[in-house]
Amino acid sequence: MSHQIAAFGEILWDMLPTGKQLGGAPCNFAYHCHVLGSDVMVISQVGNDELGREMTDELGRRAIPADFIGIDLERPTGTVEVELDRMGLPVYRIVEDVAWDGIKPSRAAQLYVTGVDAFCFGSLAMRGEQNRVSFASLVNAVPPEALKVLDLNLREPFYTENTIRSLLSVCDVLKLNDGELMTVAGFLNSEFRTETFFGEDASGMATLSAGARAFIDYLIDFYGFRYCILTCGAKGSFILNRDGILSQTESVPVPAASTVGAGDAFTAVCVDGILNGDDPAEFLRRAARYAAYVCTQPGAMPSVTAGQLREWGFHNP
Repeated sequence: MSHQIAAFGEILWDMLPTGKQLGGAPCNFAYHCHVLGSDVMVISQVGNDELGREMTDELGRRAIPADFIGIDLERPTGTVEVELDRMGLPVYRIVEDVAWDGIKPSRAAQLYVTGVDAFCFGSLAMRGEQNRVSFASLVNAVPPEALKVLDLNLREPFYTENTIRSLLSVCDVLKLNDGELMTVAGFLNSEFRTETFFGEDASGMATLSAGARAFIDYLIDFYGFRYCILTCGAKGSFILNRDGILSQTESVPVPAASTVGAGDAFTAVCVDGILNGDDPAEFLRRAARYAAYVCTQPGAMPSVTAGQLREWGFHNP
């Protein structure tokens, strides 16, 4: 089913060991939503430079509209130096004071978000005052029935306790990983002993301690989330709401080329499932399969065929 989805924030080049790849969490998320059949728009900014022109060309090749990608006449297009550690996990060096630090949404972008089914954002784009102002104007225009999706994506040193609190207060769906959950717990309630948040069962799947469950329940109740989606890397993932754990799924073991973009793909599949009214157990399994495939590819936006989607359990891809 097609939905209207907008993503706000960074768009950049991931400078990988194998060469540069189009990236940025909001852009990755939008690409995968497009693959799943939704109409998408990315609200961001590039520089008036060769990297910016290459970026808009690349968006066109991936059928992602660049209508709401502004051009900064002073700052360069964003880049991130990405190195992979011995486990294949990305280590980022995010260049500062770049074009996406000063996003100024057009009137058309402001109008577009008034009709979206989902609006996705993260913490990194909030590192500058201009973006915080722009984000506030956009999120306030999103329809109350639409999903406001926070994919936390904490990147040191580009977040503060105030930033996290403000983003939690406006989202309906929170997606974060196990490390981010412990960071948020440390900020919001130091009484929770985060070192005992996670264990694992005999099969190696993650388990949540009573403290972890209590903290997630607190987040859901205090902020009024519809869902909390928690990923634990190779140990699986959870989706929870006011009723507790709705589903848990194991990760799909694959030989990983890179995990860059896998989390964004996971988020896109979950948002698609929620918007379609699918069973959480079903779309969580699909998300694990889709993200596993992304891990086997060198970039965050690999091509995906209809046959692959059917194989992973998607309906009418």
